[in-house]
Amino acid sequence: MTRPITIACDRAELVVECATAAATIGLSVAPRLEAQALTAEPGSATGEPVGIALVEAPSPEDLVRLSAAPGNNSRVVLCILAGAASTLNFARDLGLVAVTDPAALVGALALAAADRTDAGHATLRGLSEVDRVRLGAAVQPERGGGSLVRGDHGLIAHRGEDGVEVTIGSPGDAAAALGALSGATRSKVRGRSILEGVDPTAVHDVIFGPPRALSDPASKAALNPYGVPLPLEELCTSPSRAAAEAARLGFPVRIGLASPDLRVWDHPDLAVDGVDNAARVRDVFRQMMTLAKTRAPEARLLGVTVTATTTARAFMRLVATPLPERLVRMEVGFADPHGVASGDSTITALPASISQIERVLSRLAGRELILAGGPAERRATVEAVADVLLRVAAFVDDRRDEIESVEIDPLAVLIGGGAEVREACVTVGDAFLRSLEAGAAG
Repeated sequence: MTRPITIACDRAELVVECATAAATIGLSVAPRLEAQALTAEPGSATGEPVGIALVEAPSPEDLVRLSAAPGNNSRVVLCILAGAASTLNFARDLGLVAVTDPAALVGALALAAADRTDAGHATLRGLSEVDRVRLGAAVQPERGGGSLVRGDHGLIAHRGEDGVEVTIGSPGDAAAALGALSGATRSKVRGRSILEGVDPTAVHDVIFGPPRALSDPASKAALNPYGVPLPLEELCTSPSRAAAEAARLGFPVRIGLASPDLRVWDHPDLAVDGVDNAARVRDVFRQMMTLAKTRAPEARLLGVTVTATTTARAFMRLVATPLPERLVRMEVGFADPHGVASGDSTITALPASISQIERVLSRLAGRELILAGGPAERRATVEAVADVLLRVAAFVDDRRDEIESVEIDPLAVLIGGGAEVREACVTVGDAFLRSLEAGAAG
């Protein structure tokens, strides 16, 4: 007799809903109430599929630990009732099957129990036009993926190459289960971000010190050994030096305040684009320093950065923080006012392949800004953005004990391919301070 599939639920109502949904499709399950359902891990180590049903969304750290447990990934089906799209996508990027409804949960468990991990590649030829519309976005038909059919009681079932059918559920529940399974099986995160030839001393010399947010020039100096693409720019502490560097770089230039206390992304009026002559450079320098001192008398002012002009097709914002298991959480979004106001961003875990990163970028509402154009241009843009993400992730992973985060705002995606970090902020934690205190105490 087939052993019932265990489902750990953190609410009694979810126990009832899972049992009811399973009875509808004829799946044998054993839902049970667990106060800590996410950490219960009810049997995945044996290789059997398991279900976890939660009301509230777990933290990224908890999802990483769950995905890293032996036998997990596509053998664990996670239902998060309050799961936002970003949380579901993050879980799927880790290889977890994540849905938002108990009926979709048991449908995905039925597929996992029958080892139908290829169901997301099933053909839709046996379905009506209406069903094909309902399910079309959830599958990517390929040879050997079986087919989707209407089974008993009008429910959607997956028919394998052997002719055996596995009932999934209603069209809506089947679409959710298949989409989650397909997303999880395409997104296996492996290994860690490693870059060779990095000079650790150069990085250490920049970040060593008390907990603090580094200035833009210092942050770029810390990232530079990792080959993160930076614009041609110079830090200048006087109007005459700024004018000379602007002439060397070529007009027009961009002038931006350099200060760890007044960030250009918080104070956009402290940066001026299109400065086209030396006299104007000197005027902008003086005006900018006066404005900064008036706005924040105690702020540390390092001068201004004079940057060569490049043309961007889009501006993005990146926030990288360390995760368990040598992974890095990367938030990717648009930095323009419309993108910020609409919350057009997503999160993922790195390292990942370029194709996986392209799928992450395709989740953004404004994706056409970076993914438009012909195949060659699209590929060049994706590779440029992916290169920045992976290099920043390598920096965060290598320095996870010493830094808290890296924020890039904006990352300029250039016309014709390429990208450059316009503004960056590396936040240093208290690791160095604790080390010094421990040494003094010893």
